[in-house]
Amino acid sequence: MNNLYFPICAVLINVLILVVFYSKKRIKSDETKAYSNLIIVGFLESVVASILVILMNLYGIPTFIYNIHRVDYILMLFWVWALFNYVLIVSVNNNKKIRNTIQKITVIINVIVSLSFFFLDVNVINENGIIDTNGTAMNVLFAVLAVYVILIVILVLKSLIRNIKSSTNKKFIPLFVLAVMGIASLVIRSIAPEILLISLVSAYADLIMFFTIENPDVKMIYELNKNKKLLESMSEEKSNFLFSMSQETKEPINNIIEVKNMLDGETNMENINKGLKIIENNARGLKNIINNVLDISNLNSSKLVVSQDTYNVYTLLNTCLKNAQKNLSSNVVLRDNISKNIPEELYGDPIKLKQVIASILANAVKFTKTGYIEVSVNEIVKYDVCRLIIEIEDSGVGMTVEKLNELLKSNSDLEDTDLLKLDSLDVDLKLAFKIIKKLGGYINIKSEEQKGSTFTIVIDQKIKVNKDTYYSKYLFNQKKVIVVSDKLQTLKDLNGLSSKYDIELLTTMHGNDLIQRIKDGESFDLIILEDEMKPDSAYAVLGKMQEVKEGFKIPTIVMLKKDKESIKKHYVEDGFDGYIRKESLEEDFDKVIKKYI
Repeated sequence: MNNLYFPICAVLINVLILVVFYSKKRIKSDETKAYSNLIIVGFLESVVASILVILMNLYGIPTFIYNIHRVDYILMLFWVWALFNYVLIVSVNNNKKIRNTIQKITVIINVIVSLSFFFLDVNVINENGIIDTNGTAMNVLFAVLAVYVILIVILVLKSLIRNIKSSTNKKFIPLFVLAVMGIASLVIRSIAPEILLISLVSAYADLIMFFTIENPDVKMIYELNKNKKLLESMSEEKSNFLFSMSQETKEPINNIIEVKNMLDGETNMENINKGLKIIENNARGLKNIINNVLDISNLNSSKLVVSQDTYNVYTLLNTCLKNAQKNLSSNVVLRDNISKNIPEELYGDPIKLKQVIASILANAVKFTKTGYIEVSVNEIVKYDVCRLIIEIEDSGVGMTVEKLNELLKSNSDLEDTDLLKLDSLDVDLKLAFKIIKKLGGYINIKSEEQKGSTFTIVIDQKIKVNKDTYYSKYLFNQKKVIVVSDKLQTLKDLNGLSSKYDIELLTTMHGNDLIQRIKDGESFDLIILEDEMKPDSAYAVLGKMQEVKEGFKIPTIVMLKKDKESIKKHYVEDGFDGYIRKESLEEDFDKVIKKYI
């Protein structure tokens, strides 16, 4: 019965592994599924091997013992296949298609080989304490096992070489050792068949691999620590930014107070106008700072807040050029060619547009050591929209095709780490691409290594109409319609449709902006609200407007998606004067304008 020791030890080890593995909830990954198959098959094989030894020691070689040996062969085959499958998963984890194809092929081979065992010869030996088998079935089994072991060794070696400097080697080194042990056990089995090592080696392999699989507890702790650091970083960035903003707000406020004191008792209109201009510039600067603070306070929403402010494009461009000039190499010339026909005052988000231009200029300065950097700006004006075409060309090192593709194919979604960078003037190029997309524009790049790059920014901005023009009387008599939607495309579509009508269309992405305007006494002839806005829905915005303005009577329309059309009557009952279907935007907008304007 001495030859029973190794199989019984294998059973006990496998029982221990099963109890420990299944006593805790595990991550349901491909790796853990493969490992569970491995330990189940390993346990069954060790049990069958133990039963075989017991039966042969008690009864010799009865007829049924041959079929039990065949079952043991099948279990050995599937255990080695399960080990191969596990190695395949951890080493080819990025290409699931290839993995699945290999798995299907090998399963078919296993089934064919397993069925063949029942038609091939099996010779059982039970003499002088030696329990062994041979025959055609055994030869086929060893041949297939040898192929799997060779494939395992190849996969492990390939992974070890590919990840030579990576921590993932921790998975592959034990697998390589186990593959060598498996080969050694087969060699020992052929030399000394009385030593039944195969079941014990497979159990030992399962035990070692238990410590290489993905541990959910460790992973959870890692994720918690990662999130904790991210939250701490976000909190610290917010605190630092808000502190710096609080310091920066003091300067424009002090300037405004100083100019106000200077104008007290001033009768010279020229001095008064100069003072008012200084106050206006400082007020705009203060507004931009406040907008930045509001952007940072909205970090947790993972959404970029786009403001609509009046700004002077020449001032914005000059600021960017002056900042770039400070870091410019003495061997590089900074040239500018800015059209004189650009309207002085545009509506848009000057802070974020400045970030985009500044980041591209900073990149040009960094990688251009000799030659030139040229900034050209042209415009196309149509009705009340100015299309800015900003071209930044340099004679620097240029970019590789891979880098270009990486920038052009970058996802436009903003992550928390991106939002944390928005408080800095120079953002990286990837973030600049994301920002310009959120602003409704786009960037084109031409670049050649060692010859330089050309970035072309194209963005549409509304033109601020001077109310002191010849047409002021006509403009003041225009009906004012305001649209609130957090969908930039919807605002663009309605802007395009509004050109057909004698109306002044105003747009905003924030319900609170509209509420503040109502509170400040601004009047509108029609209000259109997007139904599902964040953080406040159309119904919530309507309720707040009714609270801030007593006797609120401005016609208010709600924009509904098709799936809400069936409950449109409820919106009218809740206080809306009508509705627009987003799927029939042009038709319904026309009806609403004709009815209320």
